[in-house]
Amino acid sequence: MAKSARERLLDVTFEEIYINGYAATAIDTILQKAKAPKGSLYHHFGSKKNLVLAMIQERLFPKMDSFFIFKKVDNSVYKSFKLILLQIAKNNQLITYGCPMYRLIVELSPVDKDFDNLLQKKYSQLVSSIEILLQSGIDDGEFNKNLDAKHFAKFILSSVWGILSLSPSISNQKNFLEQSKFILEALNSYKTT
Repeated sequence: MAKSARERLLDVTFEEIYINGYAATAIDTILQKAKAPKGSLYHHFGSKKNLVLAMIQERLFPKMDSFFIFKKVDNSVYKSFKLILLQIAKNNQLITYGCPMYRLIVELSPVDKDFDNLLQKKYSQLVSSIEILLQSGIDDGEFNKNLDAKHFAKFILSSVWGILSLSPSISNQKNFLEQSKFILEALNSYKTT
Protein backbone atom coordinates (compact mmCIF):
# COMPACT_ATOMS: atom_id res chain seq x y z
CA MET A 1 0.00 0.00 0.00
CA ALA A 2 1.31 3.43 -0.95
CA LYS A 3 2.07 5.86 1.83
CA SER A 4 -0.05 8.96 2.20
CA ALA A 5 1.40 12.40 1.49
CA ARG A 6 1.47 13.05 5.23
CA GLU A 7 3.51 9.89 5.90
CA ARG A 8 5.91 10.65 3.04
CA LEU A 9 6.40 14.19 4.35
CA LEU A 10 7.25 12.87 7.82
CA ASP A 11 9.67 10.25 6.45
CA VAL A 12 11.50 12.67 4.17
CA THR A 13 11.60 15.35 6.86
CA PHE A 14 13.25 12.92 9.27
CA GLU A 15 15.97 12.05 6.74
CA GLU A 16 16.58 15.62 5.60
CA ILE A 17 16.64 17.16 9.08
CA TYR A 18 18.82 14.34 10.38
CA ILE A 19 21.44 14.74 7.67
CA ASN A 20 21.29 18.50 7.02
CA GLY A 21 19.78 20.03 10.16
CA TYR A 22 16.70 22.16 10.53
CA ALA A 23 18.06 25.46 9.20
CA ALA A 24 19.67 23.88 6.11
CA THR A 25 16.58 21.89 5.13
CA ALA A 26 14.34 23.65 2.66
CA ILE A 27 10.63 22.96 2.46
CA ASP A 28 10.93 22.73 -1.34
CA THR A 29 13.46 19.89 -0.95
CA ILE A 30 11.14 18.01 1.39
CA LEU A 31 8.17 18.48 -0.94
CA GLN A 32 10.15 17.39 -3.99
CA LYS A 33 11.58 14.26 -2.34
CA ALA A 34 8.21 13.36 -0.80
CA LYS A 35 6.52 13.95 -4.16
CA ALA A 36 3.91 16.01 -2.36
CA PRO A 37 2.27 19.28 -3.39
CA LYS A 38 2.87 22.34 -1.26
CA GLY A 39 -0.77 22.39 -0.27
CA SER A 40 -0.39 19.02 1.50
CA LEU A 41 2.24 20.48 3.80
CA TYR A 42 -0.06 23.29 4.87
CA HIS A 43 -3.10 21.03 4.98
CA HIS A 44 -1.47 18.50 7.33
CA PHE A 45 0.95 20.66 9.32
CA GLY A 46 0.49 24.38 8.66
CA SER A 47 4.20 25.22 8.78
CA LYS A 48 7.72 23.83 8.62
CA LYS A 49 7.97 24.08 12.40
CA ASN A 50 4.79 22.06 12.94
CA LEU A 51 5.95 19.49 10.38
CA VAL A 52 9.23 19.06 12.28
CA LEU A 53 7.47 18.91 15.66
CA ALA A 54 5.23 16.14 14.29
CA MET A 55 8.24 14.35 12.81
CA ILE A 56 9.98 14.42 16.19
CA GLN A 57 6.98 12.85 17.91
CA GLU A 58 6.01 10.40 15.17
CA ARG A 59 9.37 9.40 13.69
CA LEU A 60 12.26 10.36 15.94
CA PHE A 61 10.86 9.40 19.34
CA PRO A 62 9.69 5.93 18.25
CA LYS A 63 13.15 5.33 16.75
CA MET A 64 14.77 6.39 20.02
CA ASP A 65 12.41 4.14 21.99
CA SER A 66 13.06 1.13 19.79
CA PHE A 67 16.81 1.63 19.71
CA PHE A 68 17.30 2.28 23.40
CA ILE A 69 15.38 -0.65 24.78
CA PHE A 70 16.57 -0.74 28.36
CA LYS A 71 15.97 -4.24 29.62
CA LYS A 72 18.19 -6.84 31.20
CA VAL A 73 20.07 -9.25 28.98
CA ASP A 74 20.85 -12.61 30.63
CA ASN A 75 19.76 -11.01 33.92
CA SER A 76 22.67 -8.54 33.68
CA VAL A 77 22.43 -4.77 33.40
CA TYR A 78 26.10 -4.62 32.37
CA LYS A 79 25.42 -6.98 29.44
CA SER A 80 22.44 -4.83 28.48
CA PHE A 81 24.57 -1.73 28.11
CA LYS A 82 27.24 -3.67 26.25
CA LEU A 83 24.59 -4.86 23.79
CA ILE A 84 23.16 -1.36 23.33
CA LEU A 85 26.62 0.04 22.59
CA LEU A 86 27.30 -2.76 20.10
CA GLN A 87 23.97 -2.07 18.38
CA ILE A 88 24.86 1.62 18.08
CA ALA A 89 28.27 0.72 16.66
CA LYS A 90 26.60 -1.40 13.96
CA ASN A 91 24.30 1.43 12.87
CA ASN A 92 26.22 3.23 10.11
CA GLN A 93 23.81 6.15 10.04
CA LEU A 94 24.27 6.83 13.76
CA ILE A 95 28.05 6.51 13.49
CA THR A 96 28.19 8.80 10.46
CA TYR A 97 25.69 11.49 11.45
CA GLY A 98 25.36 11.09 15.22
CA CYS A 99 22.24 10.89 17.31
CA PRO A 100 19.41 12.77 15.56
CA MET A 101 17.86 13.79 18.86
CA TYR A 102 21.14 15.19 20.17
CA ARG A 103 21.62 17.11 16.94
CA LEU A 104 18.16 18.65 17.24
CA ILE A 105 18.74 19.57 20.88
CA VAL A 106 21.95 21.37 19.97
CA GLU A 107 20.43 23.18 17.01
CA LEU A 108 16.91 23.99 18.16
CA SER A 109 16.66 24.00 21.95
CA PRO A 110 18.54 27.29 22.38
CA VAL A 111 16.35 29.10 19.85
CA ASP A 112 12.83 27.71 20.21
CA LYS A 113 10.92 26.94 23.40
CA ASP A 114 8.52 24.47 21.75
CA PHE A 115 11.38 22.34 20.45
CA ASP A 116 13.24 22.68 23.73
CA ASN A 117 10.27 21.53 25.82
CA LEU A 118 9.55 18.54 23.58
CA LEU A 119 13.18 17.42 23.34
CA GLN A 120 13.96 17.96 27.02
CA LYS A 121 10.93 15.90 28.02
CA LYS A 122 12.20 13.00 25.90
CA TYR A 123 15.72 13.45 27.25
CA SER A 124 14.33 13.14 30.78
CA GLN A 125 12.42 9.99 29.79
CA LEU A 126 15.59 8.42 28.37
CA VAL A 127 17.57 9.27 31.49
CA SER A 128 14.78 7.86 33.64
CA SER A 129 14.75 4.60 31.63
CA ILE A 130 18.50 4.21 32.04
CA GLU A 131 18.23 5.08 35.74
CA ILE A 132 15.55 2.43 36.30
CA LEU A 133 17.72 -0.20 34.62
CA LEU A 134 20.77 0.80 36.67
CA GLN A 135 18.72 0.83 39.87
CA SER A 136 17.51 -2.69 39.11
CA GLY A 137 21.17 -3.73 38.93
CA ILE A 138 21.78 -2.16 42.33
CA ASP A 139 18.65 -3.74 43.82
CA ASP A 140 19.63 -7.17 42.45
CA GLY A 141 23.16 -6.88 43.81
CA GLU A 142 24.91 -6.68 40.43
CA PHE A 143 26.25 -3.22 41.36
CA ASN A 144 27.21 -1.82 44.75
CA LYS A 145 25.20 0.92 46.40
CA ASN A 146 27.85 3.54 45.62
CA LEU A 147 26.50 3.71 42.08
CA ASP A 148 24.32 6.82 41.80
CA ALA A 149 21.83 5.56 39.21
CA LYS A 150 20.47 8.97 38.21
CA HIS A 151 23.83 10.66 37.68
CA PHE A 152 25.35 7.63 36.03
CA ALA A 153 22.36 7.49 33.66
CA LYS A 154 23.10 11.07 32.61
CA PHE A 155 26.78 10.18 32.24
CA ILE A 156 25.97 7.24 29.96
CA LEU A 157 23.64 9.23 27.71
CA SER A 158 25.91 12.26 27.48
CA SER A 159 28.95 10.04 26.85
CA VAL A 160 27.25 8.18 24.01
CA TRP A 161 26.04 11.43 22.47
CA GLY A 162 29.51 12.92 22.90
CA ILE A 163 31.15 10.04 21.07
CA LEU A 164 28.55 10.23 18.31
CA SER A 165 28.95 14.01 17.94
CA LEU A 166 32.32 13.73 16.21
CA SER A 167 32.33 14.95 12.63
CA PRO A 168 31.52 12.35 9.97
CA SER A 169 35.11 12.56 8.65
CA ILE A 170 36.54 11.14 11.92
CA SER A 171 33.60 9.14 13.19
CA ASN A 172 33.73 5.41 12.59
CA GLN A 173 32.75 2.13 14.19
CA LYS A 174 36.23 1.42 15.56
CA ASN A 175 36.44 4.80 17.27
CA PHE A 176 32.97 4.41 18.76
CA LEU A 177 33.81 0.96 20.17
CA GLU A 178 37.13 2.18 21.58
CA GLN A 179 35.46 5.10 23.35
CA SER A 180 32.55 2.94 24.51
CA LYS A 181 34.99 0.76 26.44
CA PHE A 182 35.43 3.63 28.91
CA ILE A 183 31.69 3.74 29.60
CA LEU A 184 31.67 0.00 30.22
CA GLU A 185 34.81 0.20 32.38
CA ALA A 186 33.21 2.91 34.50
CA LEU A 187 30.08 0.79 34.92
CA ASN A 188 32.17 -2.31 35.61
CA SER A 189 33.92 -0.52 38.49
CA TYR A 190 30.62 -0.66 40.41
CA LYS A 191 30.06 -4.38 39.89
CA THR A 192 29.96 -6.47 43.05
CA THR A 193 31.39 -9.63 41.47
